[in-house]
Amino acid sequence: MRWACGTQCFEAEFQSGKMSINTFISVASLLGFEGVEIDERHLPSTRPSYAQILRERLAEHEVVPAIINLHAATAEELIPKAEQVMSFARELRARAVCLVGPEDWAVFADALKSLSELSEHLSLPIGLSLPTKVGAAKPLCDLLDDIASPYLGVCMEVFSEITPQSEFWQDLVRVAPFTLHVHLHVTDLAKSLTWLPVLELLREVEYNGFISIVRTPEPAEESLRVLSSQLSLIAR
Repeated sequence: MRWACGTQCFEAEFQSGKMSINTFISVASLLGFEGVEIDERHLPSTRPSYAQILRERLAEHEVVPAIINLHAATAEELIPKAEQVMSFARELRARAVCLVGPEDWAVFADALKSLSELSEHLSLPIGLSLPTKVGAAKPLCDLLDDIASPYLGVCMEVFSEITPQSEFWQDLVRVAPFTLHVHLHVTDLAKSLTWLPVLELLREVEYNGFISIVRTPEPAEESLRVLSSQLSLIAR
């Protein structure tokens, strides 16, 4: 498993203009993260020419573009928006695109079937964000079985306090074999990353992708510094 830092950690800073993509990349690199996750809302452009510039910037700081995050509001707007972001992600050489937003992916079924074809054409996997409600895994896995594309999987959403005793744990178990990316929401710095039961679950299914930290207590940079100091202690 590999660790990435998401721009989502600095949502307030991006909204206020105090953070830019270039600054974020520098911070992630200095903190020792191997990869970065970029939310498309934080990109100044999705033009291919900017992807080339950003790719060079990432290479200079020796960090990998783990995944691009795209928010899906409606099925109607998803396809044109996703096509643009997926083309950008491919030019950036990101490993995947994560779609986030809806509580029920079934209403997006037709759009997802179309995008899965584009995904296969670009050799760029798409991860569907697991809704964080008990019982959400079964309909999502049923949809994946119905579309049956090797390039369509799950972006697992994990909160640091989740344990095997949590109601939501069985949803994580169900989606684990389909997982191609993981979002980690850290809500309490007192709970060390070295004790996360979900890591063992991911090892059981031989997951070898990225885990992106996408939420931390404020201030984000200070919290990420504490968390990054633990990463070397975690078996990969």
